[in-house]
Amino acid sequence: MKLFGLAAKETKVEQDLEFTFVPKKIGKGKQTIFDMSLIQSVYRDYLVTKTGYLVGIIEISGVNLELLNESEQADVFETYNAFLMTTLGDASAEQQQYLDMTIPVDFEEFLLSYKKRYLQEIEKKEPNQARASLIASYIDDLASKTRTQEMSTKKHLLIVREKIKDKTFTALNKKVTDLDEKTTQYINRLEDSFDSYDMQAKKLHSNEILAVLKNLINFSGH
Repeated sequence: MKLFGLAAKETKVEQDLEFTFVPKKIGKGKQTIFDMSLIQSVYRDYLVTKTGYLVGIIEISGVNLELLNESEQADVFETYNAFLMTTLGDASAEQQQYLDMTIPVDFEEFLLSYKKRYLQEIEKKEPNQARASLIASYIDDLASKTRTQEMSTKKHLLIVREKIKDKTFTALNKKVTDLDEKTTQYINRLEDSFDSYDMQAKKLHSNEILAVLKNLINFSGH
């Protein structure tokens, strides 16, 4: 496995282990996505950047303010402000990024369920053709929506990070431990603070992070 362009077992003292990458101006179609990206790799459910940061993503369920009265809305903002003060604070060097993403609705589970029901129906000794045709129409409709990605939803993400000391696995694994602790604290604080609004938060795993990145690069799926 290679990270930072170095082999995992390279331990030469003279080797430059500092993060010196500086983002360059994007050329006119002469660079690959990797060349243009700040992301070096995915490691243990986190992103490793070329600039020396370990980045984690927390997905948060939203609070529908339209369903709340003015007093309840004010309480949400005060609670959110209190969360920011406890995690950032006036003298803190901590940084957070909040990202609201529009993503296509995932119909995969519904498609599999309808396909299973369709097969069960047509394999009966006396299948109900009308019911089978109706289920088939649902499958066709969902498959069409999946292909065209005409339906979308909002995903609310909180991005947190830790600075990696140098390009060694010791430093990297140390920050994995630190970021594990930080994301757990953030999730607990968010869910405790917004408990009355049924807010849920979870850390995204590697495959979910890759799906987010894919959507950012290619929302249309073409």
